[in-house]
Amino acid sequence: MKTDTAAAQPQSPPTASPWSSMPTAQQAAAWERIRPGTFAEVMASVERAERHARAMAWADFGLRTLGLFFGLGAVGVLGWTAAHFASSGAATQGLGVFGAGSASIVGAFLSVRRGRGQD
Repeated sequence: MKTDTAAAQPQSPPTASPWSSMPTAQQAAAWERIRPGTFAEVMASVERAERHARAMAWADFGLRTLGLFFGLGAVGVLGWTAAHFASSGAATQGLGVFGAGSASIVGAFLSVRRGRGQD
């Protein structure tokens, strides 16, 4: 019995790239004959799009990092508040503030990540 291993392999989806819509060499030559400099403009546009995509990726990284630090800072403030409650003789209330606050911050972070399609 012969098995087809290619059918069993999952196919990866094609990646979106500005390069995928680039013209063929014949099309580029035709454009250059009609209007010189057209292909250089197309290439410059693709390069600008790639620079923009790279800048957006860095901005996303920066915002995620900033959000992480703010989340950790909020948990730190909740910890400080719980310690203040405990030193005032209300340890159970401090534990409630810390637990509920920390759980809500973690829930907010998880819901944002799942909303973006990241697990």
